[in-house]
Amino acid sequence: MTMAPGPSADEFKETVRSRTDIVHLIGETVTLQPNGRVFKGLCPFHDDHNPSFTVNPERQTYKCWSCQEGGDCFSFVMKHDALNFRETLEMLAARAGLEIPKTLRRGPDEKKNKPHLYDVLAWAEQEFHQCLLSTAVAERARNYLLSRGFNHAMTSRFKLGYHPESWDWLLQRAKGQFDPELLVEADLARPRDGQSGFYDKFVDRIMFPIHDERGRTVAFGGRILPDSKSKSDAKYLNSSETPVFSKSRICYALDVARDAIKKTDMVLVMEGYADCVKAHQGGILNAVATLGTALTESHVTLLKRLARKVVLVFDGDRAGIEAAEKAIPRFLAQDVDLRILTVPDELDPDEFIDQRGGDALLALAEDAPEAFEYQLRLLLGRYGTTTLDGRQRVLDGMLNLLLGCPGIHGTVREDMILGKLPQRVGLSEVEVRRRLKELQNKQSVQPSRVAERKVNVTAPADDVEQRQWKQAIDSLQRSANGDDLLECELLQMLFAHPHLTDQVRREIGANDLRHELLQEILSHWFDMLEEGVEPTYDRLLSRTECPQRKRLMVWIDEQARHREYTQSLADARTMGTETAEDGVRRVIDRIRWRRSVLANQASKSLLFERPAETAKLTTETRRLLEQAARFHRERTTK
Repeated sequence: MTMAPGPSADEFKETVRSRTDIVHLIGETVTLQPNGRVFKGLCPFHDDHNPSFTVNPERQTYKCWSCQEGGDCFSFVMKHDALNFRETLEMLAARAGLEIPKTLRRGPDEKKNKPHLYDVLAWAEQEFHQCLLSTAVAERARNYLLSRGFNHAMTSRFKLGYHPESWDWLLQRAKGQFDPELLVEADLARPRDGQSGFYDKFVDRIMFPIHDERGRTVAFGGRILPDSKSKSDAKYLNSSETPVFSKSRICYALDVARDAIKKTDMVLVMEGYADCVKAHQGGILNAVATLGTALTESHVTLLKRLARKVVLVFDGDRAGIEAAEKAIPRFLAQDVDLRILTVPDELDPDEFIDQRGGDALLALAEDAPEAFEYQLRLLLGRYGTTTLDGRQRVLDGMLNLLLGCPGIHGTVREDMILGKLPQRVGLSEVEVRRRLKELQNKQSVQPSRVAERKVNVTAPADDVEQRQWKQAIDSLQRSANGDDLLECELLQMLFAHPHLTDQVRREIGANDLRHELLQEILSHWFDMLEEGVEPTYDRLLSRTECPQRKRLMVWIDEQARHREYTQSLADARTMGTETAEDGVRRVIDRIRWRRSVLANQASKSLLFERPAETAKLTTETRRLLEQAARFHRERTTK
């Protein structure tokens, strides 16, 4: 007798989703009030004053009409509780009284003890802090902080601490409270090489506790004392990544700076802990810092939820300028007002604040140039525009910046830059765009991201992909582009009337859509049809783990409902309006006509490129001419 196979991953996710009442789930953290067929409340994801957050029990989705966050039960828990998809699935399954199928259970190596990690890290923070404040062995550390100009208020506010010059100080204090293995998992201690036992990781260091957005201690940065006898020669030593800490997703001092960031709508991002603490001491309360790494996509995504203007503050020396130049291409396309500030006179921010005060640095930050302008000024200062060679170098430098910037090609931001650049280098916009085309042709041709790989809709998106989806939603919501509106309308109709999918699939393909991410959604919709599964909005949503993908799908669905597609098209015959079939026919015809226009343009280009062959009427040119004739005949009927 064979055992029936357990549910697949998709089937189990759909079961969990169907067993979760999203109104009750969200109602545990948000006060919801009935409002017709939906529930409304204050959005938990932005500073909401007028209820703009709606929960749709019929669709089992949520949507904020102000900050545009949206999704299903999985995406809400992932965002609100800062969990990954696997943790969210386990939590919601337990909440629904469902047992994880054996095929989906974690192995022993995957099990993490997050609550105990938070406990031991909070305990260690307190031990380090009390040691700094009140013990004789910490006198050197206290004197060092005084020599650097840090006052007692900052020491207390940021819970600065000290680990004495002993290799088992923390391990000894943990006895009877925490196992050494837990300290190792929290990266507070390490096992000895080639022998039994453990030793403390941070020795003779000023300790900077690192907190997540909720204020929980998740890691540490340690600055070695200048006169230390420790064998470690690293000036700064940071916690490695643990189950509760990812340095690319956390900003130092964000828990302290959050209110000031939201109030000023601006955040200053420092390169180090000391600069950040000194900024707060100087009255710059909206300062944060990265954690021994360059600013990441995740950092920017996190910060721009709180502020429109993000100012990256770099040291004024050559290394600082080079770091600034490296940062610009990664974030030029970001939907954020990104500014670059290199501190003058080759000072670092700490020194500048000591000499001139926090207000002076804040004034520089207020007037810091946009990232594009900063790079342009650097190149103009480096090469000038008095010679042909200098102008060529400036132009190529800026165009190569655009070519190396992911996600900017074809955007309004790229057009604005290309509109500003000609007057600065003394060339026409036609010449600038021609040179951009030349540089593009020199690059190796890369296959389309969507066409090249079969996207796994269940795989979590990386930071770059997350940003692309976020930008797509923001641009679509503001778009007056006829192509974008047409393609969104097609998806809206399919979500509302999935029985029309087969008709659409027979006449157009996913590649007929121009918007890359809308094309991706349609491709996954067609995939269900090819798998023999009836395509539905709920199934598509269940197959998707990426929160940004869910957000885009929910927005498209809500647009259909907001425009009353479902009701107006269903009642069409009695109301005398367009039927669902007529509406889909109209959209298909427009997309097919667009395809014909593009084909005709391509034919014309080929004919212009070979006028001599046109006179000979070769087989290829005859085919192109016949295609052009068909196009013009068809156009006369439009």
